[in-house]
Amino acid sequence: MPLRPASPRIRRRLVWVVATAVLVVGGATIAALLPEHGPKAPVAGTEGPAQLASAPNLHVGAADRREIDAALDRFIPAAVGRNDAAAAWALAGPELRASSSLAQWRRGDSPVPAYPVAGSTFHTWRTIDAGPRYVVFNILLHPKRGANLAAYEFSGEMVKSGRRWLVNRFYTIAVFNRVTKTTHEIGPADFAAPPPSSTPHGHAALGNLGLLPIAGLLALALLVPLGFAGVAFRRHRRWRHHVRTTARTELPPLPEGYLRDRSEQPETLSRR
Repeated sequence: MPLRPASPRIRRRLVWVVATAVLVVGGATIAALLPEHGPKAPVAGTEGPAQLASAPNLHVGAADRREIDAALDRFIPAAVGRNDAAAAWALAGPELRASSSLAQWRRGDSPVPAYPVAGSTFHTWRTIDAGPRYVVFNILLHPKRGANLAAYEFSGEMVKSGRRWLVNRFYTIAVFNRVTKTTHEIGPADFAAPPPSSTPHGHAALGNLGLLPIAGLLALALLVPLGFAGVAFRRHRRWRHHVRTTARTELPPLPEGYLRDRSEQPETLSRR
């Protein structure tokens, strides 16, 4: 069974239907690929003042500061310096104790990072945030002589349990290497996402080159039915030209038998 319809009228209608469908589909595809730049929805009423993050509380009372100093003077050499696991465990808060035991601390398996800390007093911590029963702080520690290590900055949290201050968190936040061509200070910013920039980095998933295959397919889909329509139109014009050039200007002569019969009719009637 041939795929091409036998009727010229059906072929012409089919060409127009296909061309219309291709135009509609192509327009919908292009509209879907273009980015939306519609207007933003209007604000329905006042939104009130901007909500700003509240500033941290940096005040620590003198009595609490003395107790925290005393706790850090014992905890840092015991836990960070690995001098006394039992003393460090006694000053650890609930978070440090949650995932470990005293036996693990005795084996050196402690959530507190090990560091050969120098000195015996550690009162130079800076307050990051404070509340009635907690203090978040940062402290810079220096290594012992001959340790061949840089200064480390640690962050910690003190929590008040009853009348005692306990170390609830203690972890490294920066390593102050000497600045050279290959080394520098290492801190949380080195592992964070890069800041936003107006200069694009990388390429879009669907750029200008990615649109070329789609444009080629749409052009091909448009040219095929238009080609069929052009061929059909040309054949139609050729047929009309053939009809006009071969059409007769006068009626063809009547058959001889018909004329003979017509000439004999009066004689037959007169005999009757």
